[in-house]
Amino acid sequence: MNAPTTFEYIDTPEQLTQACEVLKSAKVLCVDTEFHREKTYYPQFALLQIGSTDATYIIDPAAIKDLKPVWNLMLDPNILKVFHAGRQDLEIILEHAGGLPLPMFDTQVAAALLGYGQQVGFGNLVQRITKKALAKGESFSDWLHRPLTKQQLKYAADDVIYLMPIYQALKEELQARKRSSWLDEEQAVLTSLNTYNTDKNEIFWRVKGVNKLKPKHLAILRELASWREEQAQRKDIPRRRLLADEPLLELAKRDKLNLEVMGRMRGLNSGVIRRFGDTWLKLWQKGLDCPESELPKLPSRKSNTSGTDLRLELLSTLLRLKADEASISSTILANKSELSTLASWGHNCKGDVPDLPCLNGWRAELVGNDLLRLLRGEICLRLNPNTGLPVIDSYTGGNA
Repeated sequence: MNAPTTFEYIDTPEQLTQACEVLKSAKVLCVDTEFHREKTYYPQFALLQIGSTDATYIIDPAAIKDLKPVWNLMLDPNILKVFHAGRQDLEIILEHAGGLPLPMFDTQVAAALLGYGQQVGFGNLVQRITKKALAKGESFSDWLHRPLTKQQLKYAADDVIYLMPIYQALKEELQARKRSSWLDEEQAVLTSLNTYNTDKNEIFWRVKGVNKLKPKHLAILRELASWREEQAQRKDIPRRRLLADEPLLELAKRDKLNLEVMGRMRGLNSGVIRRFGDTWLKLWQKGLDCPESELPKLPSRKSNTSGTDLRLELLSTLLRLKADEASISSTILANKSELSTLASWGHNCKGDVPDLPCLNGWRAELVGNDLLRLLRGEICLRLNPNTGLPVIDSYTGGNA
């Protein structure tokens, strides 16, 4: 399947109506957006690129205020929408269209399932599949500035022109390797509305360094981070413009806090303290007074039981063997934290099996079930005398 190499720039309502008439009969649409977020909380929508097998359009949302015709296409359940790393594209479409562009196909997710790498870039993927090197000169363009240059428009158009052959190649490879159902599982987070609903009372878990705090300090951080999120949304400015993560965490860690203490902290200038200091003190006290029953708690850390490190090495070896066998990155199958949890549970294999991603869905079929079998002594690893490499065998020894 090939997309046209020419494109049309759409900046009037009449052109948009005509373009959508052409596109509405398509079974597959390749979609991309250009936006800025450096100075705002919400993305500043700058361009929308859409391509089918018949036409490619670059739509200017700065010139056309009512994009309802194109949003209707995005919400049409009979048209498959293709993106590459589409998380933020979907966020923009959800905000403006009022719904998610389903069904969808994310080529970055699909490529990860086929061994191209966990977060392969679009240009890299285009070069590997089509042997075409895309221009990189407009990567940091100001997409809000008008008029757009010919180079900018060509760069933007290429993002959907080459998305079509990439989609077709990956789709065929997924089908050939019987991994199409894997994609549905992997896209479950992307296609859930819950993914795009930010709970301001849970946002503190994303602050770098949160895993080093005690429950009482976590309660303080929750209050401060919730305030920051609400203010950033209301003012439409980046969180860091209000309060960067480092001083936010430092405020939460303090066992004693007043305006004088704030004045000696790095990352807080006198103007910010005069403006928000009293508010922060009230939030700090509210977190400090949080009842014991409502304190946030970090997941309990499992202490290493006898042989945990050795079991972890065996599990890691099995994981790499299964990943090599399937031509897929081992980190997509299971991360170190999951393997560590399994290694600890494998001390006696009693109690409920941990609820881990690697033990569910297609990962369970590919590697998860064998990880459990290894821990239970139902299979073993041995060295192949001919190659010197480890292989998986059924266990034939005595009692495990």
